[in-house]
Amino acid sequence: MELERPRAFSELIGRRVVDLSGRSLGHVFEVSAHWERDGSIVFDELLLGRRALLRRLRGPAQSCRGVPWEAVVEVGLEQIVVRA
Repeated sequence: MELERPRAFSELIGRRVVDLSGRSLGHVFEVSAHWERDGSIVFDELLLGRRALLRRLRGPAQSCRGVPWEAVVEVGLEQIVVRA
């Protein structure tokens, strides 16, 4: 199964993240990504919780919990499922 990538970062912000058993891991407050040479954007990780919000507001010096994009199993309308 191929994972459909969101068209914009804003589609991920605020979504709840759960593991495969349904346990809540937090909400997405920021997304880490990088540009490829061909101009495409590659998602690196989802940043979760209040510390991610602080990082979004104050800059990258704030440490926060991240989930690698490779761990994402499903991006639903209301939640994102990951392998923990």
